[in-house]
Amino acid sequence: MPVSDLMTVAPPSVEEGPTPTRSCAVRVTNLSYAYPDGHVALRDVNLTIYAGERVALMGPNGAGKSTLLMHLNGIFGGARSRGTVEVAGLTVSPATLKRVRALVGVVFQNPDDQLFSPTVGDDIAYGPLYMGLDRQEIDRRVAQALAAVDMAGFEERMPHHLSIGQRKRVSLATVLTMEPEILVLDEPSAGLDPRARRGLIDLLRSLPQTLVASTHDMRLVRDLFERAIIMQEGRIVVDAPANEIIHDAGLLEEYGLELP
Repeated sequence: MPVSDLMTVAPPSVEEGPTPTRSCAVRVTNLSYAYPDGHVALRDVNLTIYAGERVALMGPNGAGKSTLLMHLNGIFGGARSRGTVEVAGLTVSPATLKRVRALVGVVFQNPDDQLFSPTVGDDIAYGPLYMGLDRQEIDRRVAQALAAVDMAGFEERMPHHLSIGQRKRVSLATVLTMEPEILVLDEPSAGLDPRARRGLIDLLRSLPQTLVASTHDMRLVRDLFERAIIMQEGRIVVDAPANEIIHDAGLLEEYGLELP
């Protein structure tokens, strides 16, 4: 049966399907959210993501993708939200915010929204400093994160002198120093040339964390994600294996998406 014959498909697994013993990385229950101007961005969203999954959020601009992502570490929430968000078994709330943000690392679409220090090293050390870690541990994490994103030796470089691809790697490194269990990425391939895009895919594929990303890049979905979710008007309308969605031309046309 084509995916387009269904409005919502049961979430697939990374390999053989979720089992009762698999840990839950993210659980969203009846989540709704309205902006201060009254615009409703999320409408009764229910979503479960298991540890180790790579999940792409797709859909038109304004579908609610980024709003949902920003709830996963408490950037959005509070009085304008209804429902619950849990990460690694911890309910997101003002009381748990510091712990949640150590568990869930967010990489913004524009790296310049994340890089604000005079040097790359200062930017990457900021999170561990905020956590109150000692200097030796901070230096260890900085070196480890730079090596993970293939940017070792760039500690003294100024972020605004780097290419967009390099800045995206550095912004990812600022999150990796927090040693999160879950990585949340907003349009990770936006603005990248083909070589930088391929390097990003290889990098993300090598990471052990659960990945959740919003994207319009169908080739990225094809190459990196095993599960894909389509959102429209604040709702999840399709949840299925990525390789089924990207080969369903009717479904992609219905929701304004392109074949990869």
